[in-house]
Amino acid sequence: MAANSRHSVLYAYRNLLRAQSKLFREDVRTLQAARKETRERFLHHKEDISADKLKSHISLANQVTALLKERVLQGVSVGNENVFKLRITKDTVLGDNDSIKNSKNSKRPSNQSSAESCCGHSH
Repeated sequence: MAANSRHSVLYAYRNLLRAQSKLFREDVRTLQAARKETRERFLHHKEDISADKLKSHISLANQVTALLKERVLQGVSVGNENVFKLRITKDTVLGDNDSIKNSKNSKRPSNQSSAESCCGHSH
């Protein structure tokens, strides 16, 4: 493996571990499982030396890192077992839900009356 490729792989690996540490910092069991899975996957592909495969693996690691940073939230229990606080970071992407609301409304058939719920029960 060329030095530049090795550097790129290690950089992607470390970034992924950092993202996991930040996201799961209060959840030791999940952090350990994520690190174990990451290590196993990187070791599994250790012998892949083709430039295309390396590029693909590095790209996947970078995508997973971005996904963890931007789209995954960890809920932390706040005393009561039914109350959780979401840890939102500066990297977390927050949407306005308008696109979700609009897509649901445009694809949903309008054969239900307004007095029916999703389960067919009248209110």
